[in-house]
Amino acid sequence: MVKRYRLDEVAKIEEGKIVPTNKYFTNVGVPLITAENLKKLMLNGNIEQLPKVNITLKEHLKCSLVPAKTIIFTKANLKEANKYIYQCETEMCITNDIVAIIPNETIILSDYLLHFLKWYQIHKEWHHLYDIPIDIPMLAVQQKMVQILNKIQFLLKNKESLMAAVEVLPQNFHNFSMQIENHSKSLHHGFNQAQHRYDVMLHKIFKGEH
Repeated sequence: MVKRYRLDEVAKIEEGKIVPTNKYFTNVGVPLITAENLKKLMLNGNIEQLPKVNITLKEHLKCSLVPAKTIIFTKANLKEANKYIYQCETEMCITNDIVAIIPNETIILSDYLLHFLKWYQIHKEWHHLYDIPIDIPMLAVQQKMVQILNKIQFLLKNKESLMAAVEVLPQNFHNFSMQIENHSKSLHHGFNQAQHRYDVMLHKIFKGEH
């Protein structure tokens, strides 16, 4: 059974607040997400390099605290095809150039919503997020879908490192260089097919063709 909701019926949508002053920063604390360091995080995935804030002073802290599994955007890139979108692995503070979507996981899994938002084309300002329609199946069905989508995404995310490992092999195994080169080409084709399959699956799932 699939039921249609507005996004704001199944998730809390929240914008961040201003960047805190220096006195709130600490060596051990909650990572702080700004638009600038979100871009860096998307590139290197290293949360430890983010600045941290002391939330024991949260009654005075001028930024919003969001829980793990929150999905965050940079406001400025919502209209772009390569919009920055990230699923928080831990509790984080967000600043005023970030929008957070906190899913109600009794209705919609964070992973399911993440794939939906990667697929959905946002053509308006971030306030439009409230009215986005989304068809949501039962949690057990969502779980099966995201297991497949996550596996494909994992392969695609690690494409560069896998390809790099294969492409240096001819330097060490000269007698097999032709076979390895052919294998490399096959891997490139396989990753292209995986990306195509992922895009097709998103379309079928979220267009209601599943």
